[in-house]
Amino acid sequence: MNQTAQDYYIKGIDRCKNDNFAEAIEWFSQALAVDSKHHEARYNRAKSFFKLQRFSEALDDFNILIELQPDNAFYYSERAVALHLSGDNGLSLQDLNKAVELEPHKPFRYSSRAFIKERMGDLKGAIADYEKTIALDPEDAIAFNNKGLIEEKLGYIEQSNKSFERADRLDPKYDPEKTKKAPASDLPKIELHKKKEQKLQREEKLTMKGYLRLVKSLLTTRSERKAFKEFLKGFLKRKS
Repeated sequence: MNQTAQDYYIKGIDRCKNDNFAEAIEWFSQALAVDSKHHEARYNRAKSFFKLQRFSEALDDFNILIELQPDNAFYYSERAVALHLSGDNGLSLQDLNKAVELEPHKPFRYSSRAFIKERMGDLKGAIADYEKTIALDPEDAIAFNNKGLIEEKLGYIEQSNKSFERADRLDPKYDPEKTKKAPASDLPKIELHKKKEQKLQREEKLTMKGYLRLVKSLLTTRSERKAFKEFLKGFLKRKS
């Protein structure tokens, strides 16, 4: 019996669950040989390449995903991370600009771009993006903390102290158990890969929100704030 692209894809996912990314890539590649437009297989192959630090190959897959879905902000954001780790912050910033353009209502688009702007030396631009993040999500303690670090670097001591104080006061209020879910009857009938892509975008937001749970315990001293900044850099690299 001939196996379908979905059969190969499922085998690849099983390998990913065991962190066997090299074998996962082989199964995802077989899925794509059967169906070159199997978005889930291509995305997960890109992430597997990413886990193995094979960034150029990950970029090849992200390029194709963006060709197939040029209005998918999530793919631009993921490619931006791969570009950053490949040493191309200029192109990374272009992708993050596109992600902001496509989803200007999502605060984490601005905070991601702020990170790259800071790395490129555009400190005032980074502050502006953190301020936009805060305007959209006034309880984002991470944004307040990172904004304070940059203000401190620029010598804006009064502003940085206010940012740190606000970060210290904030308590995360996000509770995934209380997330309102739409009734099943309200959900549109869409193809499997579309559902999975929407799930990936939700997970991206949940991951960003989840780190707020660590803020109060980590940001108790100035030295811990600086250590936390390094931790956030690791988060942006999507290292789990």
